[in-house]
Amino acid sequence: MQSVHGRQEHKLVVLNRYNQPIGPTNVVVTELGSFLGTLARNAMLCPLNIHNWKNMDTKKDLWDYTQEKYDIPDSAKNWALEGIRNARRKYRNDLYENHYKAYDNDDLRMANKPKDVSEFDFKDLLKYWDSEKFKEMSERNTKDRKKWMNPDTAGKTSFALIRNNLEKEKESPDELSAKELFVATRSRKLGRVYKDSNEDTISTIAEMEKMQSRQNEDDNQSFDAFTTVMGHEHPGCLR
Repeated sequence: MQSVHGRQEHKLVVLNRYNQPIGPTNVVVTELGSFLGTLARNAMLCPLNIHNWKNMDTKKDLWDYTQEKYDIPDSAKNWALEGIRNARRKYRNDLYENHYKAYDNDDLRMANKPKDVSEFDFKDLLKYWDSEKFKEMSERNTKDRKKWMNPDTAGKTSFALIRNNLEKEKESPDELSAKELFVATRSRKLGRVYKDSNEDTISTIAEMEKMQSRQNEDDNQSFDAFTTVMGHEHPGCLR
């Protein structure tokens, strides 16, 4: 990413109708995603001692810096900031797992402080992780994650790119359905080992296929197979 941070060129970014990057090439879109990840780990632009993203007062600076490196429309601002927020959440979670939970006390944690985090910031994180407020939130989030039985397998490839590629391949001009995107982002490669089982995902897709076939048999009956099976507010399905 040093080449991106050091360059003067503004790389063009093309958006889809949802104001999500899809081009001009997959390489540019992937690079942009990685670039936003580096901003999430930047202590000046994303201070670690700000524990709630709503209180982050550097959002304008984050967007301004992104536009210094990319020719990206203002309409993508929300997408970019959401990407930084998600990357920051993952970064903080990795710090918590590898430098807090991995050790029994704060003395050991300080002795194994991550090199890219200042002593001041790390002490603040330890204090926050020790708080009852954080422990209650962590327990609640753990319970919520257990309810999410259909993790995606897209990796670093954005759903916007997957959607764009599928729409190019699709012969029909109809908009891609939520069910089609769900299936595409949960597909698994033969021979690859995955952390989570996909038994629930397979049964979910099978149920969608069953409902879709019923709709095809009865033109008078109309419903969204994805919404019927997953519900209107199912988390994480259309990032």
